[in-house]
Amino acid sequence: MQMPLYQQIMNTIVEKIEKGDYLPGEKLPSERELAELYDVNRMTVKKAMDMLVNTGYLYRCVGKGTFVKEDKSKLLLGVGRRESTQDYGMSAKIKNRGMKAASSVIFSGILQGYPSMCTRLRIAESEPVFVLHRVRYGDGEPLGIEYTYIPGKYFPDVEEQDFNHVSLYDYMNGRGHLPVEFRQTLMIIRCPKREAKYLKIEEGETAVFCFEYTGRDSSGQVVEYTRSYLKSENVAFKFFQYSADRSFPACPSQSAEVFFNA
Repeated sequence: MQMPLYQQIMNTIVEKIEKGDYLPGEKLPSERELAELYDVNRMTVKKAMDMLVNTGYLYRCVGKGTFVKEDKSKLLLGVGRRESTQDYGMSAKIKNRGMKAASSVIFSGILQGYPSMCTRLRIAESEPVFVLHRVRYGDGEPLGIEYTYIPGKYFPDVEEQDFNHVSLYDYMNGRGHLPVEFRQTLMIIRCPKREAKYLKIEEGETAVFCFEYTGRDSSGQVVEYTRSYLKSENVAFKFFQYSADRSFPACPSQSAEVFFNA
């Protein structure tokens, strides 16, 4: 059964908001203009807009129009493929939401002879792996803990960096190996003892989101493997399935998006 037209329009507008085509505070085209754009009647567009207002994506100002609602309590973490380098990395996204971003390095250094991680990074077992374990903060509160591993051969000066203050992705971008494409796995688990300590939650009694993702640079090289534990009270996971109707802008049949609530 085909998805109703109003829902197709909703999904298309939501996608544009999440991608940044429609920015927070930006005025959307009028219902008449959208009806012409999508070749549907105006009541179909009105129903879609009403639903988006009710679900918090949009708001109306009488006599002025409909606008994208700004929600600074949510931080969108990129998944899939990055289309630009302006909003990459957790630190950048925290700052872009008006929050104070901070990191605390638990451990960093080069490891040799790490076969399982070398396999994940598609490098030889004899090659060095740089390890970076950090707690990530927003406005002073721990949001998550990240265990990151990158191939040392691409980043010969990585040990000289202070990742308490330097953005890892800024550094990787400067060396020509910014991750731009990701493969992710999501698990929901009871918080282990070590992570509970850093996240200030009860061990084993609180569920956390555990993400594992592998990042490739623009040439297709694997340049990052990260496992992160995120407090469930701070995360909402959204999954969208889009219509294949060709009358709407091209989009993937499925898309997943992750939000941080600060």
